[in-house]
Amino acid sequence: MEGILFWICGVLMVLGGLMTVLQRNAVVSAVWLIFAFISAAGIFALLAAPFLAIMQILVYAGAIMVLFLFVIMMLQGPALEGERKLLAVPLWPAVAVPPLAVLVMVIGYLKKDGLTSLGTAAPDGFGSPVHVAELLLGKYLLAFELISVVLLVAIIGALTVGRDERKLPWK
Repeated sequence: MEGILFWICGVLMVLGGLMTVLQRNAVVSAVWLIFAFISAAGIFALLAAPFLAIMQILVYAGAIMVLFLFVIMMLQGPALEGERKLLAVPLWPAVAVPPLAVLVMVIGYLKKDGLTSLGTAAPDGFGSPVHVAELLLGKYLLAFELISVVLLVAIIGALTVGRDERKLPWK
């Protein structure tokens, strides 16, 4: 059952990523990216890492995407030529797959056969706050700090660009 849910979440994440790239409107693209982040949180939940799943939703789908949407709406860039056109992408998979995923989860819950199809279990403490802290503040400390500096520079750059609206060529 977990294998089926893993593939459903994986397909939803790829769908969200593709729609993020294919959209012409930046705000709609950011909403599809939130959809992909929530699908990634579903994969973390299937891997028995509830802390990582919740942090994925809170940090990425919550805080980071609010920041992205704030910057997108603050800058109000030029409208692209084909931005108002609708894409010829069928919408039925995006509408049909989430109810199907809920149906599969309910059937799996009612069945309760105890078999897992994802292989061996995760080690003890995987995805716990202690494990994540040990990795972020130990092995990956430099990468963690560099990412925070890059995000800070991006925020300052966005605020600098959006500060003086009179100098923007499309205003």
